[in-house]
Amino acid sequence: MKHIPNILSFFRIVLIPFFVWQMLKDNTWNAAVILGISGLTDLLDGFLARRYNWISQLGKVLDPVADKLTQVTVCVVLAYKLARFWPFFAVLLFKDLIMLILGGYLVKKGVRLDGARWFGKVVTVLFYVSMVAIVFIPDMPGWLITTLLSVTTGCAIIAALLYIPEFIKYRNKAKAGKT
Repeated sequence: MKHIPNILSFFRIVLIPFFVWQMLKDNTWNAAVILGISGLTDLLDGFLARRYNWISQLGKVLDPVADKLTQVTVCVVLAYKLARFWPFFAVLLFKDLIMLILGGYLVKKGVRLDGARWFGKVVTVLFYVSMVAIVFIPDMPGWLITTLLSVTTGCAIIAALLYIPEFIKYRNKAKAGKT
């Protein structure tokens, strides 16, 4: 039972090509359902891990990797499908890639990560809700897409800035040998 959160994280990674395939076939309803399932399994794996103390070092790496791979994929696909909104997706993509690189650096240094902070979780939920809405309603008015993407991107930038002191703290622990 304690492996269920990791299985759910792995399942989210498995869903990624199916989301892409449905988007490229313009099956936006199916793509939205897949993305919604991905978001719900993200919430479920976090809940189960914390509720039943099924937290593992693998899960601390696998969960954010699944998050970042999903978010990067969604940004790339939507930047392609909704080209006029590419700057928003580019910012989200850049932020996720930087966080993935920095997180990988810390893991490579042997740092044991505590997991996502509340602001990261809020941005993840906001991302999923916004992207599912955008995918599910293909004829959504441009002003509404702009609003959803502005709020999501703004919150993502704020969360990234809030993670800077966290990264510095972990980096300093790694330099001091206190992983």
